[in-house]
Amino acid sequence: MSYVVTPFDVSAKALGGPVHCRFVHLLSGIATRHSDTIDCVFLMDGKRVLVAISCAALAKLREGENKPLSDQQLADIARLHLRRTLEQGYDPSGSELLLGEEELRSLGKGLGYL
Repeated sequence: MSYVVTPFDVSAKALGGPVHCRFVHLLSGIATRHSDTIDCVFLMDGKRVLVAISCAALAKLREGENKPLSDQQLADIARLHLRRTLEQGYDPSGSELLLGEEELRSLGKGLGYL
């Protein structure tokens, strides 16, 4: 599948200036890392950054509230989460950013998906 996630530059306080971020792919963390997540992989100035979206939070939205999110919407939410994380002064280089239910709802509402 192909997702439209525009590369972006963001001012990263912790890194001392702007960084260039590019979406790479979205995949199931269950199969690849034995993690109960959907993983969105980005390159941040060439360094791998993973935004891991909780499958439990997605299931709750889908089954409990009948609000399923598409892969494209998940990629957009992950992009916004990474952008905000960098703007707030956290350096996620080489790490995993876990996106739980509360933040997923907040970002999804902000983007008009929920």
